[in-house]
Amino acid sequence: MKIKHLWRKSPSSPWYYRRRIPKDVLHAYTSSTRQIALKTRDDTLAAKRVVMLTRQDDETWDRMRRGVSSIGDRGRSEELLARFSLEAVPFSEQDVPEINYEQFIVSLENKVPGDEHPRDHLAPHELRAMDILSGTETYTLADAKQLYLKKKDALEARPDNRKIRNGADAAFAMVFNTIGDRELSKYRRRDVSTVIDAARASGLKTQTVKRRLAIVRASVNLITKEYEIDLKLNAFADFEIPNLGSDSHERVTLNAAQVITLREHVHKTESDTANIIGLLLDTGARIAEVVGLWCEDVVLDHETPHIVIHDNAQRRLKTKASVRKVPLVGTALESAKRALSLANGKYLFDRYMTDTEVKNENASAAVNKVTKRLGCETAHSMRHTMKSRLRNADVPEPRANEIQGWSRESVADKYGEQTALRNLQADLLKTLGPSRAI
Repeated sequence: MKIKHLWRKSPSSPWYYRRRIPKDVLHAYTSSTRQIALKTRDDTLAAKRVVMLTRQDDETWDRMRRGVSSIGDRGRSEELLARFSLEAVPFSEQDVPEINYEQFIVSLENKVPGDEHPRDHLAPHELRAMDILSGTETYTLADAKQLYLKKKDALEARPDNRKIRNGADAAFAMVFNTIGDRELSKYRRRDVSTVIDAARASGLKTQTVKRRLAIVRASVNLITKEYEIDLKLNAFADFEIPNLGSDSHERVTLNAAQVITLREHVHKTESDTANIIGLLLDTGARIAEVVGLWCEDVVLDHETPHIVIHDNAQRRLKTKASVRKVPLVGTALESAKRALSLANGKYLFDRYMTDTEVKNENASAAVNKVTKRLGCETAHSMRHTMKSRLRNADVPEPRANEIQGWSRESVADKYGEQTALRNLQADLLKTLGPSRAI
C-alpha cells in the first residue's frame, strides 16, 4: 500500500500516520515529525484515517499561516492575558485601562522582528490570546475536551482524576483518529456516522461507542454554553447507532463449584487479594467499593457487623444509591476481620490506596490473576453472581438493590431510610447455602 503519510515499522506491525511538519509552522511544535498510532493493521481502515488526519493537519496549518484562530492551549492564553490584567474576552467588552492592552501588544511585538508576520515568531497560545482580544477566536473540539476535563476536575474536587481523564481520552481519540480535530462548526452528522462506522469496524461494542460519543456531545454542549457560542448544529447530538445493544453479551456468573473454590481459597490464604475476593464474594460490592474502604468503614463491634460504603477523597461512587451499609456474612466477615488485623494505617488495603485515588485497575488485575488461575472468571463476575444468589434466595428486589447499591426505582426508595441491617443480614445469610450458590 502506497499512501502518503502512512507508515509502519514492519509488514506485521500496526499502521501509523507519520508526517514531517512544514518549516513555517514548526515553531509551534516540539518535534519535527507528527506520528500518531492508528491502532489498526487493516489497510483500508488505516488509509481512511490517514486521509482524515492529513486533512486535519492541512486545515490547522492553513489557519496558522493565515493567522486565523490559533489552536493554541486556551488555558495558557488565559494565563497570558491575566498577567496584563486582561480577561479572556474581546477587548471591546473589557473594563480595564487601554494601557493594559498596549502593554500586552508591545510584549508580543518585541518578539517579532521588523515587518515579519507574527505567526512566524509567536507561540500558538500567544496567537490565540490575540484572537481572543480581537474577537476572531474560534473553538475546536480539542477546546471542548479541555474545558470538559477542567469542569470535571472542579466538580469532583479531585484534579487529574484518572478514570475521568481516561474516559475522555478514549472518547475524543475515537473522533480525532477518524475525522480529526476541527472547528466545532465544521463537523457534520455524516462525520459522526463515519466515526461510528470506524469504531464498530475496530471492534468496539455499540454501547461503548454510545458512551464515548455521549462524552463528546456533553463537552460540545458545555463549551457552547460556557463561551456563549452560537453553534447552529451540535453534530454529536441525537446520533444513531445501528443495532444498538445487539452485540452485548450476558454477564458471566459463577456456578456453585466455582463459589466453593473461591471460598476455600479465601479460607486458606492470608493475603490482601484473598481478603478482597472474600469481601466481593459475599457482599456483591464493586471492587472499587471494597478496595477503597478505610479501616473505620469496617464496623465489627455492632450487633450486625457491616461495612459502610460512601464517597471519600479517593473514590467517588457510581450513583447516589451506592452509598449504603452492607452486612458482613460468610467469607466477607472472615475476610474483613483478617484484613483489619493486617491493615497498617487508615486504609484497609493500603497497597491500593494513595491520598488522591484508589488503584482500582491494579487491584482488579491482582484479583483477576487469582480467579483466572482458579478457573473462576473475573472480579466483576462475583457481583453478578450475588445478584443471581439473592434472586434464587427469594430476596425481594428492592432489598437486593439496597445490598448491591443498584439505582432505586421509586420516590419512597430514594428518600426512605435503608432497611434495617438485621433484615439485610438475614437476606445475605440465605445466599450462603449450597443450593443458593447460583
